[in-house]
Amino acid sequence: MRILELPAGATPRRWGQIHGESFRGEVKALSAIRTYLCTRVGGFPDRTSVLAAAEAHLPVLARYHAGLYEELCGIAEGAAVTPAEVVVANHYTDLRDLSPDPTSWRPAPEQAVDSDGGCSVIWAETPSGRILAQTWDMHATAIPYVMMLHVPASADGPETWVFTLTGCLGLTGLSTARVGIGINNLYSNDATLGVVWPAMVRRALHQPSAAAARDVVVGSPIGSGHHYMVADRRDAFAIETSGVLRKVIYASSSSGANPSRSSYCHTNHCLDADVAAVSSISPASTTRERLRWLEASLGAAPIRDLDDVWTRMGSQDGWPKSINTNMSTPENPHGTATCGAVAMNLDSGEVWAQAGFVTNVAAERFRVG
Repeated sequence: MRILELPAGATPRRWGQIHGESFRGEVKALSAIRTYLCTRVGGFPDRTSVLAAAEAHLPVLARYHAGLYEELCGIAEGAAVTPAEVVVANHYTDLRDLSPDPTSWRPAPEQAVDSDGGCSVIWAETPSGRILAQTWDMHATAIPYVMMLHVPASADGPETWVFTLTGCLGLTGLSTARVGIGINNLYSNDATLGVVWPAMVRRALHQPSAAAARDVVVGSPIGSGHHYMVADRRDAFAIETSGVLRKVIYASSSSGANPSRSSYCHTNHCLDADVAAVSSISPASTTRERLRWLEASLGAAPIRDLDDVWTRMGSQDGWPKSINTNMSTPENPHGTATCGAVAMNLDSGEVWAQAGFVTNVAAERFRVG
């Protein structure tokens, strides 16, 4: 798995340039794959329309966070591509949900509004500490681009290890503040113009607590559907979003020497009725089967430690509708597959990660702080 450690003291623009220069070919290739998939899986007729939609997201990001906008533009400079092409690499799932008709786009709300395979998230209180873990399932052709990114402490936030793709700001991660975030994609029918979502992940990781990270999620102009799990050594919050809605659907707080044991899991369908009403599930999705397996597994035996959760994330029970899966074929190389996994102990600061299938595969190990 690729690893990039950004230098302390450099500007966000320089961080991006180093990122793009280090993986120039990979950034170009990933952007090209995802541009193509926006025309195959999404509703866009051609590359030009995909890039026009991506370009429209750049002013939103610039208003949202100047440093992350500079970092994204730096990636483009280092990789010798346009910023719009880097937006496609980062924002593919949300672009895919967007109507190709620009007249239908409207700015996403900046505050909470009440009302096929995929990733599987587990959060648990364990004897070894609080654990947040997930598989990351996506088009199988993303596997070669999985990487770990080390972001040093800066004026924006603490040191962080981020699980991501070449050219992307971040998918999940853990900071020295012991704030972690995990994600699942949701398919929104109300997708609109919003912030490049990996930038929101990074901004959440800037925060000093899970509660502050939760507030970033519900207060961000998110353009499409995701489930975000944010947690620290005390609190955990699960938020489902669509292009318009943001709902906190689970909250847990632990304190004292003997906190109560609890756990939570989520896959790729909405548990909140309001968010579900503006979302869809692919007929080929395995989300319900995976959630049933996780709930049964957690009910049968609580998570013990990172090794235990890593083994469960590699489960092939019920293949191919299993936690670790591969639905790609020679005829469909872009089929959904487990493209990697990450497991984080929020108390110890340990981060386990690996690219590709994780069944019987040892994790590479990192630590924050």
